[in-house]
Amino acid sequence: MQIWAVINLTPDSFFKNSRINKRKFLTTALNAIENGADVLDIGAESSRPFSRPLPWEEEWDRLKQPLAELKSAIGENEFLKRVSVDTYKYETAKNVLDLGAGFINDIRGGEDERILDLIKKYQRKIVIMHSKGTPENMQINPQYKDVVKEVLDFLRARAKIAINLGIKKENIILDYGIGFGKTVEQNIRLLKNTKLFKKEGFTLLAGVSRKSFIGKILNIESAEERGFPSGILHTYLTIQGIDILRVHDIKETAQIRSLLSLLK
Repeated sequence: MQIWAVINLTPDSFFKNSRINKRKFLTTALNAIENGADVLDIGAESSRPFSRPLPWEEEWDRLKQPLAELKSAIGENEFLKRVSVDTYKYETAKNVLDLGAGFINDIRGGEDERILDLIKKYQRKIVIMHSKGTPENMQINPQYKDVVKEVLDFLRARAKIAINLGIKKENIILDYGIGFGKTVEQNIRLLKNTKLFKKEGFTLLAGVSRKSFIGKILNIESAEERGFPSGILHTYLTIQGIDILRVHDIKETAQIRSLLSLLK
């Protein structure tokens, strides 16, 4: 199981301890690697519920200098292996791939097929995530007839488009989009069906860390107090065979991984 560290160059991400500025970025990134992160998932636009999108120019302005500093610090090969950028904007994706990043994490699931063309051209990897609506409206009464079937059908369809465009299957990572246009009950149904999603044969990523559905279940309003229950879900998902966990608590998740590896 891989650990992807959440690093937010934003002033408004839902977990305030994950927000950093350009000055603190490099130290935070290097510490994440030292604490067990395999990949740094770096974002410059918040995707929390009811957040508003940024122009790509502003997003790239937040990313450009920090990414260049990180590449200089860890080298080109490590930068390729360890850096994912969380964006759905073509212009930003092109710039970060030109710089040498290895992954694009697209919360809109390859909706802009120009991004898929970039992934093919550069032979990089893409996270295709399911989201119902946009961050501005996704949590306003999301409805499904069968959330598991509909999310699975969506991911199958988007993955097929990517493969038909020439992207290798091993370069496609699927994410069922916990918290993105789902109720508490819908999130739980998806998590309980992790093995069903794994049967598709793609690398599977889950992002549950400190999210609001945990707070709603346990009556924990503050994201700062959701670390322990997040660890319980990370343990469950690891046992279910998840390939990638996207987390805020890197060291603790690495400890979970180490302990569970001894119990196989």
